[in-house]
Amino acid sequence: MERRRWFEVKEGLEGFLVVDVREPAEFRKGSLPGAVNVPLERIAKRDYDLPRDRPLLVVCRLGQKSSLAGLYLEADGYEVYLLEGGLEAIPEEERKSLSIAL
Repeated sequence: MERRRWFEVKEGLEGFLVVDVREPAEFRKGSLPGAVNVPLERIAKRDYDLPRDRPLLVVCRLGQKSSLAGLYLEADGYEVYLLEGGLEAIPEEERKSLSIAL
């Protein structure tokens, strides 16, 4: 499992399946384009069916939940990357342009 900074992944997001592990109410406030919402609780219970055809970029608000989720997903055989610092690490202007409210 590797950590990536926003500037390292923003141009290549289409190469990842973005998995947002926040709660549904938080996810509805906005996430990265194409993200799917699988809350950490579901990942811990292995209650998900994610494709394996591309690496996962796991995100949350600060990076704590995504780190734990990443461990579960990696143990299940997925190629996992984490967004270092979470969605809050994305510069505010870029978050606004992506319609992400935290």
